[in-house]
Amino acid sequence: MASTASQTLDHLFTHATDYMRHLASIIGKLDDIQYTQESVALPGSTIGKHVRHVLDHFALLFAALASAQSASDNLQHPLGPVDYAHRERSPLTESTVDGGQCSIGRAIATVEQLRERETAIPSFITVSDTLPGGTTASFLSTVDRELWFCIHHMIHHNAIIASLMFELGLNPPTEFAYAPSTIKLAHDLAK
Repeated sequence: MASTASQTLDHLFTHATDYMRHLASIIGKLDDIQYTQESVALPGSTIGKHVRHVLDHFALLFAALASAQSASDNLQHPLGPVDYAHRERSPLTESTVDGGQCSIGRAIATVEQLRERETAIPSFITVSDTLPGGTTASFLSTVDRELWFCIHHMIHHNAIIASLMFELGLNPPTEFAYAPSTIKLAHDLAK
């Protein structure tokens, strides 16, 4: 039987790919003009830029996970660092729906590759990012926590994407832009 940690990582991989597939389906209903239309409320913001931004974070984490050699206790020598401030920012991902969908497809394929070697993925990872004022800080984290961060970060940007779709006169699916805890609360209150 798989360990609880392994089960958690497997569940997170499933949620990540489910959200990615949902995003691919949503943007697949757009044309390139809608995908790249700048927001009135958030100048400079486009659906494509939010798709690219979300995938950038996953890509950084996935690159670190792909480099893992073994799942031995790695607290003294964690994976990483994953530097969320230094992303590639692929112009193709943000400039066409096809580019966005291809990038999502590559991310899903990467998850499936990682899943095949899940037992080689250790628990601990270091991450760094830029703090207010411009300083960089590094943090010890866990792989599960960082994968959940990327998923939750995606949900947050899905909400922004939904707002941008409303600006375009479109109606995104209701649950597309809500965190699981919000959806659960709504279901609990409806009982």
